[in-house]
Amino acid sequence: MSKYHSLQIHPGRGLGFLVLGASLHDILIRLKAHPPLYPTIDVSYSRTQPLVRPVILNLPRNGFRLRFDGPDQRLRLIEILDFGKTQLSYKNIDLVKLPEEPTTAPASAGYPSQCGPAFRHVYNRLMGPTFPGEYIAPNEAAEPQAAGMYVLSYPGIAFTFPLQHSAWSSSADFVSLLSSSAAAPAKSLAIFNGASWHEAREDLLARPCLHPRSLALSMKGKEHQPDEVELVNVCGSGVLELIRRSSTPFRIVLGETTPQDLVAELGPPDSIYYKNDHRLSIHKPRRREQRPSHGSYGASPARSEDFLDADPSSGHTTTDDSDVDDDADQRDDDQGQSTAKCFYNYFHHGFDVFISYPSNPSLPLPPARSSAHPPATTTAIDRLVATKVLLHGNVPGSYPFNRYRRSRWTIGRETTGASVDLNSETSFGQISHQLRKIWKGNYASDEAERAAQNAIVLDRDWGDSPGSSYEVLEGWDDVEQRRKKDSGSPEGSGSGTTQIFGFPGMLFEVLKNDAICAKTRDESFVTNQLDTSSSFQLLSGSIHMPNPTRKLLSSAWASTIHLPKSSFPPRALPETSYLARCTDDLYDWQRTARKSATPFVLHDGPPFANGPLHLGHAVNKILKDITCRFELSRGKRIQYVPGWDCHGLPIEIKALEKQRSNGSIDPVQIRHAARLLASQAIVEQRDSFRQWGIMAEWDNAWKTMDLDFELRQLDVFKSMVKAGFINRRFKPVHWSPSSRTALAEAELEYREDHRSTAAYVKYPMELHIGGGMILDVHALVWTTTPWTLPANRAIAVHADLDYCIINSPQHGRLLAAASTLEDVFKVAVGEDAWPLKYTIFDNVKGKDLVGQTYHDPVFNVGGSPRPILHAPFVSDSTGTGLVHLAPGHGMEDYELCLQHGISAFAPVDNVGRFTNLALARKPSVLEGKDVLGEGSQAVLKLIRKKGLLVGTHEHTHKYAYDWRTKQPVIQRATEQWFADLGRIQTSALESLNEVQFMPSSGKERLESFIKHRREWCISRQRAWGVPIPALYHRESGKAILTAESVDHIIAVIKDRGTDAWWSDPEDDPRWVAPTLRSEFDPSELRRGRDTMDVWFDSGTSWTQLMKPGVEAICPPADLYLEGTDQHRGWFQSSLLTYIARQLTESDVHDFKAPFKTLITHGFVLDEEGRKMSKSIGNVTSPTEIMTGSRLPLVRGRADAMGPDGLRLWVASSDYTSDIKLTVEALKSTNVALAKYRTLFKFMLGATQDFTGPMVVGKLGLQTNHRIALCQLQHVSDRTFELYQRHEYNKAVSEINRYVARDLSSFYLETVKDCLYLEQGEVRAQAQFTLTVILQGLQAMVGPITPLLVEETWAHSPKYITDNYPHPLRTRWDFQRKYLQQFHDTQLMKDLPAIHGALGAIQKASERARARKHMGSSLDCYVMLQIETTYGEWQTVGDCFDRYLSDLATLFVVSKVNVHVGQPPLHYWKAEWMESESFEVDGVKLRAHVYNPDKAKCPRCWRYLAPVGSGSEDEKALCQRCRAVIQQLPQTHAGP
Repeated sequence: MSKYHSLQIHPGRGLGFLVLGASLHDILIRLKAHPPLYPTIDVSYSRTQPLVRPVILNLPRNGFRLRFDGPDQRLRLIEILDFGKTQLSYKNIDLVKLPEEPTTAPASAGYPSQCGPAFRHVYNRLMGPTFPGEYIAPNEAAEPQAAGMYVLSYPGIAFTFPLQHSAWSSSADFVSLLSSSAAAPAKSLAIFNGASWHEAREDLLARPCLHPRSLALSMKGKEHQPDEVELVNVCGSGVLELIRRSSTPFRIVLGETTPQDLVAELGPPDSIYYKNDHRLSIHKPRRREQRPSHGSYGASPARSEDFLDADPSSGHTTTDDSDVDDDADQRDDDQGQSTAKCFYNYFHHGFDVFISYPSNPSLPLPPARSSAHPPATTTAIDRLVATKVLLHGNVPGSYPFNRYRRSRWTIGRETTGASVDLNSETSFGQISHQLRKIWKGNYASDEAERAAQNAIVLDRDWGDSPGSSYEVLEGWDDVEQRRKKDSGSPEGSGSGTTQIFGFPGMLFEVLKNDAICAKTRDESFVTNQLDTSSSFQLLSGSIHMPNPTRKLLSSAWASTIHLPKSSFPPRALPETSYLARCTDDLYDWQRTARKSATPFVLHDGPPFANGPLHLGHAVNKILKDITCRFELSRGKRIQYVPGWDCHGLPIEIKALEKQRSNGSIDPVQIRHAARLLASQAIVEQRDSFRQWGIMAEWDNAWKTMDLDFELRQLDVFKSMVKAGFINRRFKPVHWSPSSRTALAEAELEYREDHRSTAAYVKYPMELHIGGGMILDVHALVWTTTPWTLPANRAIAVHADLDYCIINSPQHGRLLAAASTLEDVFKVAVGEDAWPLKYTIFDNVKGKDLVGQTYHDPVFNVGGSPRPILHAPFVSDSTGTGLVHLAPGHGMEDYELCLQHGISAFAPVDNVGRFTNLALARKPSVLEGKDVLGEGSQAVLKLIRKKGLLVGTHEHTHKYAYDWRTKQPVIQRATEQWFADLGRIQTSALESLNEVQFMPSSGKERLESFIKHRREWCISRQRAWGVPIPALYHRESGKAILTAESVDHIIAVIKDRGTDAWWSDPEDDPRWVAPTLRSEFDPSELRRGRDTMDVWFDSGTSWTQLMKPGVEAICPPADLYLEGTDQHRGWFQSSLLTYIARQLTESDVHDFKAPFKTLITHGFVLDEEGRKMSKSIGNVTSPTEIMTGSRLPLVRGRADAMGPDGLRLWVASSDYTSDIKLTVEALKSTNVALAKYRTLFKFMLGATQDFTGPMVVGKLGLQTNHRIALCQLQHVSDRTFELYQRHEYNKAVSEINRYVARDLSSFYLETVKDCLYLEQGEVRAQAQFTLTVILQGLQAMVGPITPLLVEETWAHSPKYITDNYPHPLRTRWDFQRKYLQQFHDTQLMKDLPAIHGALGAIQKASERARARKHMGSSLDCYVMLQIETTYGEWQTVGDCFDRYLSDLATLFVVSKVNVHVGQPPLHYWKAEWMESESFEVDGVKLRAHVYNPDKAKCPRCWRYLAPVGSGSEDEKALCQRCRAVIQQLPQTHAGP
């Protein structure tokens, strides 16, 4: 791995993540986030002209330098000065091959350059041919021997090559010159925006930037990032117009704009800084009792300076700090008001917004204007609004430098009445001069004016807390004291670092630069604070700029604009009532309201009632809930009764530990303790399930430890006994020494890394071949379980294999398969022993070995010879081709020996230790030794002592482990109860043909488990479980199990409970059936102590769907949905018991599976693809996701995602395979959820005053509404189909695409003009369309985010709640039928042409915006030119003609014309024009964006108003706005 940091060069764009045009603030944050990569960061700037001269960012440890322009602080030039610090590459080709170890020499400020790429490497491999560059001669007077520099330029990149001056000739070919020895490798490299360095350098720092300021907007996922603010236009009357890069402008109206409005338009703040109730008010004296304590300033430790320098991309989500408390009682409390006040910090936009309750204005209005603006009065606190805005100049050397992006602002002359525009580049001297003239007559005296405008000196210290940026609003008394102290000095010049100058509604913080502060202050404007303390009732109430006309400007029409207003919060509040409404209440409603509807039955695979829930549980339960909610939206009645698996070893082990601590291990007490543990776990798990928004019949949940469940389970067992499926045999089973019980296959897990001591063992035999006999031959066997050798009863060979006898000086004559000899002896004896010391004595066919015998001189001394048998499972792929058979320790061995009358023998006890039968002649040698440990070594020692051990080696192989204890298991023959699956198997496999599997591979997986399972060991040697109802004869041990005896025991259990099976006296006759009493005395019988396999418990849970006494078997459930591991577990056991029950019913011939659909999901893994484990420490709980603790911290706190966030993450994941939990996935989920909320808030706010659908159907609707409804109809159908196919992640992708592309980027942009500015039916069209979209989006996200949908209903307009059904109770299929009427084939056919034109217009507008020709998209006209006048041009022309009147709305511009061929000449006389080509069906078109020729309408901002009309009255409005105003009541008609 390279030890260098690697970066890709992108000519004209940037270097790695360093994109040209990015802001200084954004780049510094990225660099500081990686101190190991960028250990040294030096910032250089001009102290005297910080906004004129460029800002230079030096990275000496990385070898490059960045140049930013002063006014906008955007990256303009990247210079590589040392090629030896960073591995640079272009199109994955390295510029320079660096040494393996980076140099340890410290980098100097002079950037001593390492050799760069040679000219030939650049010219031939990297960049290719180019035009000649320019030669820069050296200053020979200063440096006689200096070399000149040749600048070789390409588009967006240039290289500088040193060239000996004596070799330079203007007539020489530059390729030859730079290829010669006179030229050295490149010394530096520059990346810039331009066709060549010669062209770009002239206006490098001033030319338009093609890329955005925000790095986030230049990368993937930019659609989730808020658009950046280009300029803040201070309009007066408390209105600020935020001009954005590509979106429409947004207005902040101080005293009216809410925090929700800010989040909806600007995105969540990067940070929130809370203030107490003490604030600075320059124009209103404070009461002494309001003086704050000095120690109350600053931020909490969590809001550290390091955090402010962290990557803001992780902070663009709201957190609990942004919650707005709307409770009236809380608002009435002073302390509540205090804590609610806060700053919304938008570091990436360059400003802060102060959120508080409105208060009185800070200065009375001028008397001349009192008629237009009556004095404000104190009103009741209404809600939190924006009352102040701080615009940060980010001047180099200032305190907040690098904390914010530079914010550029302007106060137009039309607002101030001044002779010039005032902006962020204007010197403060000019600003002060103009504002003093404006406010000259608004003070009582000259002294009052001087007192208000006298500078306040503040100390700014880099060690201050981040809060000190805002403390200009705090500590008025302390600041006032400093003012008095410094009043004797001119301009209040004290020892502070900045000064505050105040005007009514405005503050300017001005930087002081050492001794020459008086000269430099004019060039050092830092912060502009717009302050309103007015009554909430006033329209503007803040910055009232006097104007000779005494007329209000564009803000005067604010009362005629319908801005969306909704109580819907921008983020979810901890409101528990929504959870209950969308879960328990909804389930109860549908049980009653849809009593006769078609049921949808989801049968729950019961979770184990043991311990806390994990993410696997969340995935499982949420997928089930999404399915149920979707089926509910189709009009079905949901039947989902959850259950719990309560029996089993893990709970019993906990109970045992508890009982041992109490000094008792009585089975009854163990059962009581286990029942209590399970009950407690169920309560905890149920509460968690409910917190995830799971809708189910929780109060009627079934549990496998309930008596009713156990009785139904025993009834299934009885039917299997009656049919002869249950039998008892002494045979090998998987036995867990750690659990001391038999295990079923489903209770095993296999590890690939198990290590065993494998052994080669020889057995003496007399080989009879062809009538002759070969003496002293030894059969060589290989085993990985030497501990089974005491139970050896035979040896197996394959009749078709070839065997041979080898002479070995050390081991004599050995018999083994011919193909295995080399591998065998290399392992057993050593690499050097083969082949020199072995010779082949004879060859033998495998069939000739069958029937031969051998002796066991260790464990069968003096015993009869043992046979050699043919076995089809023997092969020569491993071992020796001879297999030792121990029928008591292997199933294949058992079955083969059973065919030859050889009985099983297993001298191992319950805990995995040898019994005294292992070596009967000397029991003490092996007795009590662990077979998997010292017992195995003891066996090898005995064999070695007899000279029968040929060799041993360590062998790694697959081995079975107990899935609960994680310890290895053994195979051991014991008396166990088995279910014979032979007759069940065929019917079970056939029934799967009618089942729908998701994914389809699930069928093959389930079939494979069933095919390879002939029987099922159902007995367990534990106390906590359902008893196997068998009786045993005390003397003979004979088991008694008949349908009659089981039926009788079931009746007793029904009366006394299952605990009585253990607690009743041993000789209690009530457990003996009357039919047995004639044959046995009850005292001769005892009750068994085995319990049923827990898979038999849960496998019979389908009985919970039966109606007792009515059905012998229930109909199949509509759905089983569990993890993929249940193919070998619950799916299989449910299928087998269900088929077995059908086989016992004589009238059943068409066998069904218990499920119609079977869905399986994968496991949840960590980010590295590892299984989550407590020992690794990579476990994440569902609660961590809901609380947001897995997300990057925002201002030191987690951003809670809530239940909907957890659910959306599950739905977004492809559950058909294992799911990786990544931070990126959680962040994307959080962004998507925030986007849903923003859209819902907008639609709810826009429809608050909607009184009914004035239009129905598509006729009469404007084109943008028709498009929106067409798109909604399409996405609704598509999403519905994906839900039907259970492809929820694809459904989420479809919804997110629709939200981002069709709604946010298109329709909502086009509808705002109509929605905000129109009246009557025209506006009602927009509201009607949004109402339909609102319901459509609620239907699509309802199954996944039910709490969000429930919350939207709680905040829905009255018309909607009165006339439409609840979105979670409505039928989506009905809604889809309703949407069919909006489908428009012609419109959908034309839509690609509209989108193509829009894309071209946006590209051309972007270039115009970069050149400062325009800001908002409304600042232009558009002409669509059809260049192709043949082929399909007429069709394309007709397309645009059809929608000509609506094109300006669709493109969000002021005006659109369409021309075929060459347009009229007057278009080319525009002041500016940008063009972009595009094609539609092969027809070439060009979109021209150019300057408007009309005035800007102050109400709608479209350039359609008469030129020269001024702004005094309605004459300044466009024709449309005048018509609307005239329709309004006089009280709302503006000035």
